[in-house]
Amino acid sequence: MVALTVVGCGRIERKTAFDPTTINELTAYLLANQQAPEDYVVSRFKEHDVVFLGELHRIKHDPELVQHLIPLLYQSGVYTLATEFARKQDQLLIDSLLGGVTYDESLARLIMFHQVVDWAYREYVDIFKAAWLLNYSLPDNARKFRVLGLNCSPDWSVMKSPADRDVDSLKRLVWGGCTEKDWADVILRQVSNGEKILVYCGMHHAFTEFLQPIVDDTGGFIRFEEDRVGRHVYNAIGKRTFTISLHSPWYGPRDYSLLVRPADGIVDEAMKSLGSRFEPIGFDVVGSPFANIAPRDAVYRAGYDNFTLGKFCDGYICQKPFSEYEVVSYIDSFITESNLQYAQQQSPNPKFRNATVEEFEEAFKQQLYDWRQTYRGM
Repeated sequence: MVALTVVGCGRIERKTAFDPTTINELTAYLLANQQAPEDYVVSRFKEHDVVFLGELHRIKHDPELVQHLIPLLYQSGVYTLATEFARKQDQLLIDSLLGGVTYDESLARLIMFHQVVDWAYREYVDIFKAAWLLNYSLPDNARKFRVLGLNCSPDWSVMKSPADRDVDSLKRLVWGGCTEKDWADVILRQVSNGEKILVYCGMHHAFTEFLQPIVDDTGGFIRFEEDRVGRHVYNAIGKRTFTISLHSPWYGPRDYSLLVRPADGIVDEAMKSLGSRFEPIGFDVVGSPFANIAPRDAVYRAGYDNFTLGKFCDGYICQKPFSEYEVVSYIDSFITESNLQYAQQQSPNPKFRNATVEEFEEAFKQQLYDWRQTYRGM
């Protein structure tokens, strides 16, 4: 029995009665198979060439996990991180940054600013710093770690008003023909050269075998989304891919606006059942009791006769309960008078076309506050 109550911050609160036998089975599996998140990610490269790490965004410990992973990946023979949070167009800048004699914070911010002008978040920028620190520590003749930008170079200036965001012809103009197939091509070129790659991106981009449903405003199924970088890579190399979901809210059950606890909250309940034995954890979903969980309150079940967690992802990482979630740190002076005009033109939200520096900063900080309230209220 599930009781639904609409509450603040664009989410739905649910109280679900869980079968104790199921919880006990999940708990026993976790205790027998749990790994530290870093060890878990690295271990997946023993059998796979491309591992996707999918997030919801702005959760502080997610990009921090990627920072921690970089030296461990290098030690295990994985020399490349591909990321949504940089553009393909800026690859020469990224290579210059990671190969520099000193770390150039202003260049790191510029790369992030180019990707999207409102991504003023310290923990994402510091992924570049973690890669630079690794490279700086290596002998001169050692192979260096690379970060590959995947994203397109959209031109948001074509949208002049909030109403333009609903105009399909303008949406196409923004992206200039670039699709996630172009992201996948960056990855597949490296794979064809025998490389293994960690891909860090939003969860919807990370779907490989799972096809994301597109729905109308009532939750009615329209079609499956095929243009996901994970799907394109999966179509090319099959089971050599692996998708890990970072613990975060899901959308549903009606559309992509309201947030709910993932998998009807049963993952949280299993973690809670560990009590004092809980530690940050990574584990396989496919081939485990978690694979058969059949969530009801999720938009992801649209179009599927039998939607399960095992269809959604291959593996899972949970680092802490939602009550302890923190959002990323805002970088002061990310937008300044010197780059304000570019920020006005290239903001994805047309309402900022004439915004001041102060208005940008106020909006960014308010957004982070709202996200923190949402995550902690799960």
